Amino acid sequence: MSTRFYAPVLVCMMLVASGLFGSELEGIWGAEDRRWTDSNDGYGPINYTDEHTTATISSQGRSATLIMPGGHVYDRQLPLVISLHGYSSWGSLNAAWMSLYDSVHENEHLLITPDGTSNIIAMRYWNATNACCNLFGTSVDDVSFLESLIDQAVLNYGADPEGVVLIGHSNGAFMSHRMACERGGIIESIVSLNGATWEDFSNDCPNTGSPNILHVHGTADSVIQYNGGTLTGGAYPSAPESTEYWADRSGCDASWTNLGSIDITGSDGVTETDVLEHLNCADGNRVSHWRINGGSHAPSMNAPGWANLSLEWALEDFVRDSDGDGYRDDVDAFIYNPNEWADSDDDMVGDNSDVFPSDPTEWEDTDGDGVGDNSDVFPSDPTEWEDTDGDGVGDNSDPDDDDDGWIDSEDAFPLNPYEWIDTDGDGVGDNSDDDDDDDGWIDSEDAFRLDASEHSDNDNDGIGDNADNDDDNDGWTDADESSCLTDPMDSDEVPVDSDGDSQCDVVDNDDDGDGDPDVDDQFPMDASEWDDSDEDGVGDNGDAFPDDNLETVDSDLDGVGDNGDVFPQDASEWSDFDEDGVGDNSDAFPEDASEWLDSDEDGVGDNSDAFLEDPNEWVDSDGDGFGDNMDVFPSNADEWLDTDVDGVGDNGDAFPMDPNETMDSDGDGFGDNVDFYPNDATRWEEEIDRTLMLLGVIVVALLIMVATTDSVQRWLGWQRADDDQ
Repeated sequence: MSTRFYAPVLVCMMLVASGLFGSELEGIWGAEDRRWTDSNDGYGPINYTDEHTTATISSQGRSATLIMPGGHVYDRQLPLVISLHGYSSWGSLNAAWMSLYDSVHENEHLLITPDGTSNIIAMRYWNATNACCNLFGTSVDDVSFLESLIDQAVLNYGADPEGVVLIGHSNGAFMSHRMACERGGIIESIVSLNGATWEDFSNDCPNTGSPNILHVHGTADSVIQYNGGTLTGGAYPSAPESTEYWADRSGCDASWTNLGSIDITGSDGVTETDVLEHLNCADGNRVSHWRINGGSHAPSMNAPGWANLSLEWALEDFVRDSDGDGYRDDVDAFIYNPNEWADSDDDMVGDNSDVFPSDPTEWEDTDGDGVGDNSDVFPSDPTEWEDTDGDGVGDNSDPDDDDDGWIDSEDAFPLNPYEWIDTDGDGVGDNSDDDDDDDGWIDSEDAFRLDASEHSDNDNDGIGDNADNDDDNDGWTDADESSCLTDPMDSDEVPVDSDGDSQCDVVDNDDDGDGDPDVDDQFPMDASEWDDSDEDGVGDNGDAFPDDNLETVDSDLDGVGDNGDVFPQDASEWSDFDEDGVGDNSDAFPEDASEWLDSDEDGVGDNSDAFLEDPNEWVDSDGDGFGDNMDVFPSNADEWLDTDVDGVGDNGDAFPMDPNETMDSDGDGFGDNVDFYPNDATRWEEEIDRTLMLLGVIVVALLIMVATTDSVQRWLGWQRADDDQ
């Protein structure tokens, strides 16, 4: 026997072994605490019952169960969810595992739980892609089968054609991808759990529309591997590739964006699933990959978290038509009222029943007189609708509608009891008209409230400004002031008329009236000047030096201009060469800034002359009051005379008249030079000591004797010598 028969069987056994049997089944069938939705009655959400309503629909000789919320009204369409089981499983089991039965009420949708075809080994499958899972190559057309179920649900059971969602697991996930390829135009979204699309996506997946694609896959899936693989000889792409193929076709961002994490398995509160979405799809759809980190092929899906989150994503762009009137809720002003959808005047009364759809204050007209009941005083009388004076007689038949005593034919305001005359015909009665002459100025601000041609009197002269040719009463006509560029309405702003000739300077060609036109007058505003020969800015008439542009004034009339006159107020002086503040004419030393007077005319200035009144002296070097010329001791402040010319000044000379004596140390009146005892005031002449004198004589005598003896001996010696010769 060929081994080819056993290969599919082995694959089947592997899928069954990894499927939904054992403890997971017990959890599904043991669930008794189902939660049903509860809606308001009337023009509100349908009040569904707490039991499902079911129907059987068939196609191609195959039947499927349609589950609806109890009390479902077919003309109030609901989204349609189709549960596609995995290989060897069946529709109702897959729906129970995914909590889709509870979701029928929880999320208000219809549910179809079709079964795939049983193969020769009694395993149900969907003819999805070449990888999964038509193991024996049969020609079953599951695409047409599912399309027919969708059509019947839409035509006969109130399924919304814009809210079709396929949610499949494993082989069913592959089938959801195939439906998105071949019937993309009738599908809102697919939710693919642990499946894949075509490996050769561009060739095998025709572009029939752009449904939303939610591809969910566990990274630890050992059956349909997260990173792609092969089944029965057919290859399938990885989970990221399955998502990227759709993102590329839809013109989405090439890279996904991580939008966070959610918890869809284990009911443990752990956010194990990454939400990775390709944003900004050009086709307007959405493409997302939910990566279940560590998720197996058939993980324990959270109830009802999985159903709620996946369908919330799948139907995010879907808008219901809750009342089935053909207007979806996002444009329907009355989403639960099938008879109304627009409210043009926002009065909460729909346009279909609103007699006045553009008037928010009216909606009914009982008597059909064109006046809404809210404002019709006679809502049941088509001939009357107003009673202005409240006398119970309608205005159409009342001769004095406002009951002001003026019949309507003579009353300018027949419906206003406070007005009857309109003098200026402006539509406002005189009693309340604040602009009686209708000149645009209210009476309280109108100086001429009954004269439409006047409204202001700027100078209060009783003549309106329009007729007054001098509005500010400043003596200048408005026309002149306009020419003179002054404000004709401001009496404080008067034109300048420098020469008082009644022509303002702006138009006067001789502003100062000096006979020289302004164009020729170098001083057009000064009547006393017109020329400036030296162009120094001072007119010739007032310029003391009309030809010298450096001088204009000579204050002291000395013929030297003030600019060059060092002493402009002193006619006797004009220069100060040495800049000592004393004019050269009176400065004895005009080139010496430190001197200007010489009182004794000795040629030495007073500032440096020690003897201002003595022409013979000018220096006193030792400061003793005696000039150096007569001071014998010019460097000694204690001396100045030396009468005896002995070189010792008289003040220090004890004998100023004796050139031989200068000192008397003992003060005895005898100079030290003649005083034998200069330090003894009691004596001054030499005293002789006789004893000493005698001794001296003796000594002298002895010396003479010795000398004589020696001479005699030498003489005698010489004589002998001569004799000997």
